[in-house]
Amino acid sequence: MQKFLPGDTGYDDERSGFQTGLRHEPQVIFAVETAQDVEEAVQHANENGFELAVQTTGHGLTTTTNGVLISTKRMNKVEIDPQTRTARVEAGAVWQQVVEAAAPHGLAPLSGDASDVGVIGYTLGGGYSVLAREFGFASDRVRKTEKIGDVITALEFELLEIDQVHAGEMYFGAEHAPQVFEAFHQWDLPGHVTPALTTISFPDIPVFPEPLRGRDVVRVTFASTRPFEVDHLRVAPRLLEDFGEKPFAQAAGKPLPPHTYQGDNVLLNDLPLDALQRVREKAANSAVPIFLGVHPLGGALKGDARYLLKLISPQLGVEQLHAEVFDEVRPFVIGTARNFRYAVG
Repeated sequence: MQKFLPGDTGYDDERSGFQTGLRHEPQVIFAVETAQDVEEAVQHANENGFELAVQTTGHGLTTTTNGVLISTKRMNKVEIDPQTRTARVEAGAVWQQVVEAAAPHGLAPLSGDASDVGVIGYTLGGGYSVLAREFGFASDRVRKTEKIGDVITALEFELLEIDQVHAGEMYFGAEHAPQVFEAFHQWDLPGHVTPALTTISFPDIPVFPEPLRGRDVVRVTFASTRPFEVDHLRVAPRLLEDFGEKPFAQAAGKPLPPHTYQGDNVLLNDLPLDALQRVREKAANSAVPIFLGVHPLGGALKGDARYLLKLISPQLGVEQLHAEVFDEVRPFVIGTARNFRYAVG
């Protein structure tokens, strides 16, 4: 284990993460490699009356610490047991590691749409996977939790016998957003299909496909282990389209570069089309960029919520602007999801 104090070489790198707008200012960083290292860090915080925070390898930094920071990125072992169809994953592992380790055995986790998300934080937040409506929350599959104090050091969870999935995405220019939103909302959605509707503004840089560079777009994604139709979504010309049977790893999402962002969400018991269109319009006309995501729930996702609506902006200090968008659906709000709260108190 390494320890870093302010001013040490490596201190800045160790306290920095996927979120570039917020940064921990700890008095000491414990770069842990084992559960025993975590125990030492927790003990140090308790004995000195310091607050304690854990920086994993994922996306969801919400609040910073100036006390003890436990950095888990070196503690990232993944073990697959194909006989019991389980995975044991240490605190710093990301989903890409699990997907790659499970695939040779014809197995897959209930991971989300970004492969560089940390397994532990995602699962503790519930875990809305790309196959969520078909198989439920990732947290439903947890068999065993290992922890020291309040710090989770490892999880053991079930894997599913999944090799190929039917999955894809469509991109439309933002000028077609009203038609696309209506078609998505009117989808007679099979219980086994997990879709999402999002708005995105792509920078004009070569890392993105040429048809998307520098454009405001609407993206629709969908996935299931069973066949389904998406013809009714083709209500406007597509900038890009991909749909077919493919290995699960190709549907599990791609890593994203670190950046500044703030986001929040609401769970809804209903989402009428007129309210959805008002949300779209208010987000599109905001003084700062607001990208929205609409996730129909139901299916294997038990509970009263029928939709998850999330908002993300590429800067901090946008709580009030997000609240104004959420105002359009206040009558239907019944809660929030921990997985999609970024840089908010």
